[in-house]
Formats: sequence, structure tokens, C-alpha cells
Amino acid sequence: MTETCNAIVDLLGCGYEYLSAAAGGKAIYRRWKMLARQGENAGFRPLVVYASEHLLDALLTNLKQAGVTSCLEYRAKLLPVAERTDAFGLLQAWLNLGLAGQDPIGLLGDFVPVRAPEGEDSLCLSCRNHARELLILKCPTQNAWELPLFLPMGGFGDCPAPNEQAAVFRFWQEHYGATPVVAAWDVWELYVERPPMQLLEAERLAMQQFAFDRDLVLQAHRNDGDSIRALASHLLGAKAWYFWWQ
Repeated sequence: MTETCNAIVDLLGCGYEYLSAAAGGKAIYRRWKMLARQGENAGFRPLVVYASEHLLDALLTNLKQAGVTSCLEYRAKLLPVAERTDAFGLLQAWLNLGLAGQDPIGLLGDFVPVRAPEGEDSLCLSCRNHARELLILKCPTQNAWELPLFLPMGGFGDCPAPNEQAAVFRFWQEHYGATPVVAAWDVWELYVERPPMQLLEAERLAMQQFAFDRDLVLQAHRNDGDSIRALASHLLGAKAWYFWWQ
């Protein structure tokens, strides 16, 4: 492992497996699924982490702000805050901020045709774009929504703080069976057990996801329109969700 990866491991304080990104996304996701099954009985949740200097800097910054020296201490200190957070109210407040100064009709846009919903086999495929080294953490919890507290990235720009991420992930876990699979210093990928199957529900979810991560719409990577309804079209039946922040 590189010095950077070793430094990240020292901060984490939990079990892990080390992988090279050269293993390929499909192999990495298969390993995550195997560990997820093991963790049900062993009392842990796996998380694929793309190791980088940016991630190390993010961890050090968030730990310092919280007045702790390890990610396990961070989780213990911020878990009560995440548990008290009203995720729906938080998303609504962010939505109001995101709509401010925008053309609401243009931002809502139109639904678009989608060839096929995003499948779970698309998870982990971007690993080579993010890092040469990967860790699969074995976080000591049965609550998947707590994973942002074990890997406290975020809190910069429009990216929510780790305790806010955890609160929102708990909300989405309850409603959609969403489970975090991958994290980088600026990325989350989630597997979704119960995705929306009706357009109206997908539109409500797209508004929440826009509130959580405006770049999903304002800097959309798809060519079929930068709008909330275009995002909703891709969320319909999708088993994988992606979030990233600039």
C-alpha cells in the first residue's frame, strides 16, 4: 500500500481488505456482495473506498473540526446528531435553496425516454477513474446508513456534512432500501433494493436528490436534458444511484 493508503487505514480503525483498482469494477462489486452477506451474521457493513490524497485531506479536516482523532470516535460523537436530524425537513430546506434564482419550469423540464434503468452491475465501474488503490471497509454496524460517519468525507461546497449524509441515507434506506456501496472523497454510489416504479414517485425522489446534490441536474452528465424530470426518468426502476460534488 502507498503511504497515503496506510494513513487512511490508520484513521479508520476498523477491519478492511485491500484491493487494486486493476481488479475491475465487476470483481470489486462481487466481493462487496459476498462481504455484505457475511456481514449480516458477523455484525459489519462493507464499504468500497477509493483511497486518495483528497480523501485523506477530507478525513483529517472533518476529524479536526469534530475534535476527534479517529473515524470511530467521529462516528460515536456524531451518531446522536444524525439520529436527531429531520432528513425530510433538511431536504426541503436544501430544495428551497436550490430553487432560488432558478427558472422553476425550465428546471423541472420534461420526462425523457430511457433505454434501460441503471442496474446494480454498473456499481464500482468507475473505480479506475478515482484511484489506483481501494479498500473494502468492514464497518462495525448493521445500519448501512451510518457509513458516512465511519468515512467522514464531505462538508465542502454544496456537499452535505457526514452527519447530514447519514440522516438522508437513513431516510432513503427506509423508503427505498438504499445501501451505500462506494465512497470517494467526492462520490457516493448506492445500491437500491426498492427503486421507484411510478413516474410521480420518481419525480418526488428526483427533487430530493437535486436538493441533496444539485450537480445531478445543474451539471448533468447525460445528453437528454438538465432537468429534474430527466433525472426522474433515469431513477425509474434504477438499482444504482450516483452522487458527486465538484
